[in-house]
Amino acid sequence: MRRRRWTAAGMVVILLAAGCGKGDLGGDATADDRYGYGPKPDKSVVYQPDVVLVAGGSRAIRSVSRDGFTYVIDGNARGVKDVAPGKIMFATSEAVGRVVKVERSGGDKAVTLAPVRLTDVVRDGHFKFDQPLDLEAQTFSPLPDLLGEVVDGAPAGGPVVPDAAQVTGLGVNAIGAGDLRLAVPPIVLAPAREPGARRAKSIAQKVGDWDVVAYKDRSKLGLTASHGTAVKRLKVDFDIQLLLRNLRAWGDIRVTNGVIPNPQFRIDGVEGLAITIAAGAEGGLEDNKKAKIELPIEVKQPIIIGGFPATLTETFKFLVTTGFSAKNGNIKATGKWGLNGPIGYVQSTVLTPTFSVQDSIVESIRGVSIGVEGLVVAAEFRFGFMLGLPVAGAGPFVGIVASVGVTNGSAAGRIGMPLPVGPGVKCRGSTLVLTVRAGEGISVSAPLTKAIEHVLGVSIPKEADFIKKDIVNRTVVQPDVPLCRD
Repeated sequence: MRRRRWTAAGMVVILLAAGCGKGDLGGDATADDRYGYGPKPDKSVVYQPDVVLVAGGSRAIRSVSRDGFTYVIDGNARGVKDVAPGKIMFATSEAVGRVVKVERSGGDKAVTLAPVRLTDVVRDGHFKFDQPLDLEAQTFSPLPDLLGEVVDGAPAGGPVVPDAAQVTGLGVNAIGAGDLRLAVPPIVLAPAREPGARRAKSIAQKVGDWDVVAYKDRSKLGLTASHGTAVKRLKVDFDIQLLLRNLRAWGDIRVTNGVIPNPQFRIDGVEGLAITIAAGAEGGLEDNKKAKIELPIEVKQPIIIGGFPATLTETFKFLVTTGFSAKNGNIKATGKWGLNGPIGYVQSTVLTPTFSVQDSIVESIRGVSIGVEGLVVAAEFRFGFMLGLPVAGAGPFVGIVASVGVTNGSAAGRIGMPLPVGPGVKCRGSTLVLTVRAGEGISVSAPLTKAIEHVLGVSIPKEADFIKKDIVNRTVVQPDVPLCRD
């Protein structure tokens, strides 16, 4: 099998060597991690020649611009005098990037940065880590304002009944295919930017017609979303959870002369998936929508091992497609599935967990309509190691993409058809697709990529898949007869 070669610095956060490096360049790592930890001298890491290390860690950062690109740095910090356009400034795990512009701000320096990749920062190093992911130890704080946009919903069009198998393909940081994009500033779970901030277990945000709540504890990452238009014609509610126990990240990354030949990355502790969905439409076909919601919700855990600072992250996004064919139709369902084993890639082998059904979603489908109704909810749960600007961090990731589709037949049954598929039979069906997906690169949505390239005048490398393998892809119908299967 041909070995994959890596030049993208998205793998940057994986530079976590075992043991703590010594040195005072980054200051006391426990003292201030508002913007991540600062780098420390470490003989095991050889940086690229244009990298400038700035001393002081988060304490050297005076402020950050609302768009997240410009950092005002203490003018007396060691190393700041060498920061110049074209160099890569490395002050903390979040304040690292290619210098686009440097201006005076009183006695300090305002440095505008562009996103970078791992091999832009590190030339040589061998890094191993085995790190618990403690969700309860993290707190919410908003990212800087982004250059996102909100596009009003449009009729879904196309087939009446959506197909779950057709919405699981992920492009560059986007779920599925659809004609509606809602791109908004992300919500981030991160160290509090102000001392004494309360640790939160959930956070809510309004996105167009959607009310979204992200929540977490030691046993789950969850996302709840509710949709209602101004005239209350379409209602959609869902809750989707990734079930966890003793979550850990393990990796083994060797960087040699700016190349990462065979990275290994594994997540342990993902135990299952649970979902509850419900929808109703007053106008039927005319109310259908395809909603692709780019709402990155990120759990962040700053770390420093071997002198190299980085951030452990978990993120998720979602997509919803409705398919109502009759007025005043409704549908609801709930399901739960077990996952046993790690996800990731080791020695070019894709690791996929064992799948089991705990609560059948097709058995739970309920609803009343004179037509066929359908609903698809897809979500991506991603685990990664990130380094770089919060607006566009870079790093490797592995995650699970889950797409759940349910259909409910007409309450009128198969009128005019002979028994047992005539008036006494109502078809129900579900499709579940779970996929392990991994990649590397800069995490930023397509609209934001274009905006950053326009504002900063630099090209942003695209995220590329390097692994994709189904855990399960199955469709179940009741009753199991040809007319229901077709």
